[in-house]
Amino acid sequence: MLVILYRTLISTFYAQNAGFFLVIVLIAFGFMRPIEHEALIAATLGSPFLLALAAGLWLLYTLKTTAYVRRQLRAPEHLFLQTFCLLPSPRRWSLWLLVQTALLVPILGYGGWMVARGLRYGAHEAIGAIVGVQGLLLMGGAWANDYRLRHPNPEGPAVPRLGFRLPYVLFFPTYWLRHEPVSMLLTKAFSGLLLAGVCRLYPTDEYDQRLLLIGLVLSVATHAQVGSQVSAFEHRYLLILPNLPLAWYQRLGRYALTYGLIWFPELLIVLRNCPVAVGLDYVVWLWLTGWGWLLFLHALSYASDRSPDRWLTGILIGVVVATLTIMFGLPVGAWLAIGWLGAVVGGYRFKSPPR
Repeated sequence: MLVILYRTLISTFYAQNAGFFLVIVLIAFGFMRPIEHEALIAATLGSPFLLALAAGLWLLYTLKTTAYVRRQLRAPEHLFLQTFCLLPSPRRWSLWLLVQTALLVPILGYGGWMVARGLRYGAHEAIGAIVGVQGLLLMGGAWANDYRLRHPNPEGPAVPRLGFRLPYVLFFPTYWLRHEPVSMLLTKAFSGLLLAGVCRLYPTDEYDQRLLLIGLVLSVATHAQVGSQVSAFEHRYLLILPNLPLAWYQRLGRYALTYGLIWFPELLIVLRNCPVAVGLDYVVWLWLTGWGWLLFLHALSYASDRSPDRWLTGILIGVVVATLTIMFGLPVGAWLAIGWLGAVVGGYRFKSPPR
């Protein structure tokens, strides 16, 4: 049974969130040196506010895992997991604890690092708080998963129907907000923090505009899973979409409006935190570049032969190559042209969503 749970819940979770974890790894180990990690941990251990902030981030990540498990249990192809209820409660709980532990490995690992540093610094109260919070998150996540297994169709409060017709470009953003809010919150939060961070870092040293471009690449990479989420949404709720008499450019235009809406908060963040030395025109070019690359990733994610492993490898290689190319001086105009050209070519190639 553990092998089945691993293949349906654990491995697929990490595969579908490859872009999210890629950005985390790049930030944690690509841009931060070990001494900076040590300084951050020391500051967190000595500050209740920073410790509470870390606990809040861990809570968001735990909610992300439980939301994913809930979706998997509800998926038609995974209805066989309902037989999991037939196992004795102790056996079922032990399996859920193993599954939740595997899903929480990133935060448990970092928490273990903080505990080790706390023992060195003698921060026993902080250690107790870290162990207690992570223990509660582990137990709470396992309980939430087991509860959803035993109550696959809980009754919720009725939502009043809106009195206006929702435009097509708002279909997925509305679904994302209402049914996958944790995924949306984490994606936009990390993307916004990345852009705000590089904008605030820009005036602290002799950086040039390449730093902003690298931040843009990482911000776009946090949206790497959105294309597959759009595809899953359309396959579940818009089965008629491939049969609609729409030309490829009409489909591309609708997707462009949808992704423009998704990408719009980043424009506000960059404008709000724009360094004084950077012109407004460059900020607009950056945002348009990110918009085009989101569309390009959308077209690539619709390839019928794409596997999660290949997608992760492609994103990783793409981020590394893009960073190196930026360091060698490829301007933002070239990135803008490549992104939108790729989106147009991809939009023509995938004239309708794959069946």
